[in-house]
Amino acid sequence: MSQRGFTLIELMVTLVVLAVLIGLAAPNFSQMLRENQAAAELEAFSGMLGYARREAVQGAQTVRLKGPLAADGSWQLLRERDSLELRRFPALTSYVAGPAGLQDILFDSQGRLISAARMAFTLALKDTSLGCTTFNRSVSIELSGSISLQKASCQ
Repeated sequence: MSQRGFTLIELMVTLVVLAVLIGLAAPNFSQMLRENQAAAELEAFSGMLGYARREAVQGAQTVRLKGPLAADGSWQLLRERDSLELRRFPALTSYVAGPAGLQDILFDSQGRLISAARMAFTLALKDTSLGCTTFNRSVSIELSGSISLQKASCQ
């Protein structure tokens, strides 16, 4: 007489193997999700800087990107001549921007960086959840207005 189906032992072995595979995959999956979130936020931050520069050029005006604001951590794009808010960007959730305190980034009507020190501006983005990791980035804005992201060291 032939039997059809699985025995209890076969089902238990299958469940144990499945549990081991899930246990091995879960940390890698959460790491992948964290990396994707960090990459998306870096892209959004870079896009915010690019938007501010384009707004300055298209409007033939000087604009000021101000942030992170103390109230909610958001970033504010202002027209320099009358402090009119052109746009507000959401706070960074995965990163802390440094140096600490309020940052003002100004672009002139030709998209160039206005810097009192007449040198490029570097902004450090430190990962908030994992500390010193591969997610830390340095954002450089050259006097010409070009924006670049580089991996930053742990400091």
